[in-house]
Order: sequence, then structure tokens, then C-alpha cells
Amino acid sequence: MYENKYKNLFNASLMELENFLQLLADLDAPLELFAMGGTAMVLKNIKESTKDIDFLTTEDYKKIHQLFSLAGLKEESNSRTCNIWKLGNTRIDIFYDAFILGTPLPDDWKHLSEYIRDIGKIKLYILNWYDIIITKIARSEKRDIDDSLVIIKKQKIDFGKLKKRYYSIAETSLIADYDYKFKHLMGRLK
Repeated sequence: MYENKYKNLFNASLMELENFLQLLADLDAPLELFAMGGTAMVLKNIKESTKDIDFLTTEDYKKIHQLFSLAGLKEESNSRTCNIWKLGNTRIDIFYDAFILGTPLPDDWKHLSEYIRDIGKIKLYILNWYDIIITKIARSEKRDIDDSLVIIKKQKIDFGKLKKRYYSIAETSLIADYDYKFKHLMGRLK
């Protein structure tokens, strides 16, 4: 299973997340950000911190590069698969085109996402919980499975709906051993 050894040495809390969002808001530029994974969990007070800050955006790379550079962030990887930035010691991962580490999101991903608030001209959302769980299953690190279990319980996820959504995209995504990974999560639920 995938283990990313380049995450933050220290977790990012709500304070680091809010500082990042305020820094971007100060640029006074319109931007849509969809919190994913641990970032969404921190915003909803499901967990206290996350290994990195993850957002999906509807903007293109050129605009993100311009805004983040203007805000003083340092780009570590310009990959569109996972565009990595640093704000001090905090890692920020940006994803584009409704495509998260080899997993294309279903067409209704944006419609199902939860609007949180505006911060200046930034529209902040949380990617819907079903797609967050699907992306966590795709990675299947221990902490991703643990997070998925917490989300399923706290957000009252319909497991049948999750299974249907997962398998509708898993065969065409780059999720290795997708059937095993889902069954592993099911086994942990028992």
C-alpha cells in the first residue's frame, strides 16, 4: 500500500489551515477550494490535525501558481496529479480537474459537496464524504482506513451507497487492487 514519506513532520491544525486560507483571501481573488481528506475532517472538527492540507480546485494550474506564488508559497512539485506547495513547514497539496491521485471523481462530485463559507472571495467547500472515503480507500494507508471508519460512523454514511459509488469508478481508475481494498475496509467495519 502507498506510503508517502514526504508529508509534514508535524501535523497541520485548524490554526495552520485558517492562516493559509486567510493568506489567500488577502489576495482578493475569486477561488473555489474543496477540502479533502484530513483537511475536511479538521474543518468539521472530526479530528484535530492532519499530515498536510489537501484541496481540490476548479481553477487551472496557471491561476493557482500565480496566486500561491504571490502569497509567498514555495512550489515543490508542479505535477498536476498532485501539485505540492509549502507554506513554511506546512505542506499543501492541490488537485485539479476532479482527478485525485488516479481517481476520477463522478460527474456529480461538485453538486454533492458541502458549502462551508466564504473567506473574502474564496468559496470554501468540503468534498462530499463519499468521495473523500473513496480517495482514502485508493491510498489505503492505515491512517486513511482509520479516517474512513471515523467518517462512516460520524457522518452516518450509507454503506450501500458508498459501495455502489466506489465500484462505479474503481474499475476505470488507477486504484490498484481496488476490490481487495474495499473488502479490507468492510472487514474493519465489523
